[in-house]
This record gives sequence, structure tokens and C-alpha cells, in this order.
Amino acid sequence: MRMTEETRQTVFRLRWLVLFIMGLVIFGSYYAYDAVSPIADFIIKGMNITRAQYGLLFSFYYLPNFIMVLVGGILLDKIGIRKAGTLFAALCALGVFLTAASKVFSLMLVGRLIYGLGSESLIITQNKVLSKWFRGKELALAFGLNLTVARLGTFAALNTAARIQEWSGSWRLAIWVSSIIMFVSFALFFVYSSLDRAKDRYFQREMTEGKEEKFVFRDIFRFKPSFWFVSLLCMTFYSAIFPFTAFSTVFLQTKFGFTAVKGGFYTSLVISGSMIFTPLFGFVADKIGRRATMMIAGSLILVPVHLTLALTHFAPAVAMVVLGISFSLVPAAMWPAIPIMVEEKRLGTAFGLMTLIQNVGLTLFNWLAGRLTDLADGDYTNTILMFASLGFIGLVFSLFLKRAAAREGS
Repeated sequence: MRMTEETRQTVFRLRWLVLFIMGLVIFGSYYAYDAVSPIADFIIKGMNITRAQYGLLFSFYYLPNFIMVLVGGILLDKIGIRKAGTLFAALCALGVFLTAASKVFSLMLVGRLIYGLGSESLIITQNKVLSKWFRGKELALAFGLNLTVARLGTFAALNTAARIQEWSGSWRLAIWVSSIIMFVSFALFFVYSSLDRAKDRYFQREMTEGKEEKFVFRDIFRFKPSFWFVSLLCMTFYSAIFPFTAFSTVFLQTKFGFTAVKGGFYTSLVISGSMIFTPLFGFVADKIGRRATMMIAGSLILVPVHLTLALTHFAPAVAMVVLGISFSLVPAAMWPAIPIMVEEKRLGTAFGLMTLIQNVGLTLFNWLAGRLTDLADGDYTNTILMFASLGFIGLVFSLFLKRAAAREGS
């Protein structure tokens, strides 16, 4: 039976509810990732570990995703969004629970590893969900709005974790709170699944990913140069952002004498800027394109911001807000560009491969950031200079991307 126009419009409007729900699902994942950052000093002292070992809490998150993000993409293609997404959300909930419950640091690392197994694949799931519901319609805006809701998780973690520790005297309670939030996100994925099932029923067809997007390994070798340049930009750009935010609270405490609460607040300014500007830049990308130019600008901004933080004692508030603008420009243009660069049937493979490349960098540079700081006896200057260098390398890749896209007529 053909769907009535009224039913079609009802299903079409549901995409905004799906956008909101998936934002909340990823909210929990982002909160759990960043909840340890504002309490880094308490974890280091409480577990009697080095800064390099603390950095492993983030490296172990990314370590399994050298392979898992590709496996996750395959699972999405083979068994569909609903089943695969439920598995990934369950791994997130289990991993964060184990991290909170562990009394031994090695078990905390196992918890972060399990959490990482699910979280990055859950983010790929989110990308496929948005591509499915917003295909050809406000895709960059949808990505931008989704990132805003998701980064509220980071903002909340950076502004509550240290306060929870201060209020309770227990840094573990802050991690337990992240575990509860992650379980709520897990439950919300079932709400999305019911909406997705209804959509498929209304359209009376099998899910798109089950029939049209089968994984074929040789497809990797068919990607255009622009895809590889944007993937390398993704690696360098995020490696200059996420390891920085992981250590920035302690960095601000060390260099500017901030408390953990104040350091967490200043770090959250990066997230505040990205929450405000990402949807706006996404809207611009939908209207005028110029995605490569936006990525060039965002990469360029990283260099003077990190140099200012490393080499001067200027108040860090402005630098953190400008860093948030950079954190808006690049993702708002980068992720929605993939469905333009890559054929639909290879989209899952492309998202998985791009995330794999990103995680190689994040695994390395989270550990290296802690190692450089340990070698400098707690001084973060060389570490922040490393982030500035990554920004410059990302700028080079973004220029190559623009040139390659012009040759490809994209």
C-alpha cells in the first residue's frame, strides 16, 4: 500500500526528533570521555600514577579503534543500524561502569578500552543515522546541531566533574555519575530504534544500509585523493584538540594557578564556542559550500592559539574561545563533506576508515603529550608547541585538499 502524503510528511518531520535523540545518545558518550579531565590531578595522586600513565586513559580509549571502527562500519552494513548501534551503546555503558568500579589502574584501562570499543563505532552509527534521515536535506546543519547537543556532554563534564569531587571529596563519584548518564544514553538508543523501525515500516522497504551499502574491502582503493587529505586533516586537527583538552585543566592549574574547578570552566570555553558556532557554520556550508576553505581557516587558527598558550602569559580566556571557533569551522565542513566525496554504497567504509586514521593520531598524541610533560618535569610548554605543530601540518593537508577537490571538480 502506498504511503499517503500526510504519513510521508509525518515521517519526514520525525527527522528532527531523531536528531535530538541521537544528540542525547552521543551526549552520554562525550560526557564519559571528558569526565576524567577536570579531576586529572586527583586521579594521578589517588592512583599514584605518572602523567604519561594518565594519558593512557585516553590512549586505551582509542587503541582498539585501529581496527574496531572498520569492524563497526562492516557491522552497520551487515546487520543494520539498530542492532549494531545497540551493541555499541551497550559496550559504552559496560566500559564506563568498569572504569568507575575499578580499584586498580589496570582495570580502569580495561574499562576505557571497552568503552572505546563502543563509543567510536557509536559515533559512526550517528553519522549513518544522520545521512539516512537527512540525505539531500540540511545535512551539514544536522551535523552541526548534533555536534552542539553532543558537546554539551563535554561542557557538562568539564563543569561538573571537579565540582562533584569538591562537593563529595571523592573523584570516583564523578566517574560514577558519568556511568549513570551513559546508561541513560543506552536506553535512549532504544527510543531511536523504535522510530527507525516505524520509518522503515512506513516506507515498506528494507533498511538502506542492509541492501545498498555492502562492505567491499577493495572499495578503499577507489577513494579519491580528496578523501585521503581530509582524513589526514581529521587526524592532525583532532590530535591538536582532544589531547589538549584532556590535559588543559592541569595545564591551566600549573601555569596560571587555577583551581580544578576554574581550569575545567576555562577548558569548557572551547566547547562553548563550538556549540554556538558549529550549527552556524554548518548552515553556511549547506548554503554556499566552500568547505575546503572553511577547513583551511579552522586549521590556520590553531597555530597562533597554541603558540599564545605555550609562549605567553596572556589570560587564556580569549585563546580558549578562539580555539572553540576553530573547533567549529573544521568539523562543520569536514564530516558532511564525506557523503559528497564518497559514493553512497561506500559511505560506511569511508566513515570507518576516516575514524581509524583519526584514532591512530589520538592514540599516539595523548600518550606523547603526557610523555613530553613528564620529561619536562611537569612543564607543558613543549606539549603545547607540539599541538601548534599539528595545527600547521593540518593546514598543509587542508591546502592539498582544496587543490585536489578543485582537480576532481568537487
